[in-house]
Amino acid sequence: MASFVSLCFFLHLLVLPASRSCGYPAIFGFGNSLTDTGNLVFFSDGTETASRLPYGETYFGHPSGRFSDGRLVIDFIAQALRRPLVPPYLAGNSSEDFKHGANFAVAGACALGNAFFEAEGLNVTWQDYSLSTQLKWFEQLLQRSTPSLHSPQDTMSKSLFLMGEMGVNDYTHLLFDKKAKDRIRSYVPTVVHAIGSAVDSLIRKGVETVMVAGVIPLGCSAIYLTFFQTQSAEYDPRTGCLKWANELSRYHNLRLHKELNRIRKQHPHSKIFYADYYTALMPAYQSPEQFGMKEPLAACCGGEGPYNFNFSVGCGHPLSNLCSDPSSYVCWDGLHLTDAAHGIVVRHILKELQFHTK
Repeated sequence: MASFVSLCFFLHLLVLPASRSCGYPAIFGFGNSLTDTGNLVFFSDGTETASRLPYGETYFGHPSGRFSDGRLVIDFIAQALRRPLVPPYLAGNSSEDFKHGANFAVAGACALGNAFFEAEGLNVTWQDYSLSTQLKWFEQLLQRSTPSLHSPQDTMSKSLFLMGEMGVNDYTHLLFDKKAKDRIRSYVPTVVHAIGSAVDSLIRKGVETVMVAGVIPLGCSAIYLTFFQTQSAEYDPRTGCLKWANELSRYHNLRLHKELNRIRKQHPHSKIFYADYYTALMPAYQSPEQFGMKEPLAACCGGEGPYNFNFSVGCGHPLSNLCSDPSSYVCWDGLHLTDAAHGIVVRHILKELQFHTK
């Protein structure tokens, strides 16, 4: 595994001195709300919840377009690499705004395009911000780049690309709208293939370093625990998480891991790192006291209910509740993570990199 993990990447993430030659001139992000630094808020002209407090209150002190109280994984990585926080693509006015990279991730984005869900009989009411759309935006940015920016070749070969967590929205639409719980596993290969195709497309364009995130433990999220409240036999006695939903996450991650191995064999000179969000977060549910977590399954910001989540009273609603210490919660608003939880994920990534580069 050490052959495809960039040692320079590891050194930079630990904020250790490294030669100028292994620095990343830019960071580019793709994904959904776990990576979006403001695209959806910009597109919605400030009507989205993430454009209002208490979103952003912990780290930024104001709404930042992120669906969290603070930083996301991509923010922690940018800071560790001593780069500016990656700006949302839709908020830029010129290519000069993206000389240090761009973030194409959009909250609500799926790995699959809307045509797939329409063919499955879903009532598609959301914009198509799928990976294929985000890749088109990236190509548009390259085409309009000015000489003051890095050359397309340098952008591809020297920059760090983050393929943020994808799949949660695909599965959530199928589960919530189509009630496809009994056959949800059958959709996993299609979702994973879409992610793999996006990674493969980037590498074929000349990208060398990609970090690809797995799915979070869906069965531990307040939105799933609320929507699928059921008999006690379906809960993990140790964590209180929904067993079947976490099994879905593990199955997705296993398939994704195999897909990335396949791509590595096709592109042996690429550096593809699998970021295991699931394994990073599970200890916080299993032994929350070790991480200073007070209520690992409840949302810090939300409505009434056993998990402080209510579909009618979301975070930021006048009737919503807000915890006094977001750092003692894994879940921010029902599905998204707190600044503290994102920090847990990044620390796990560092440990994995350290292990595999020894």
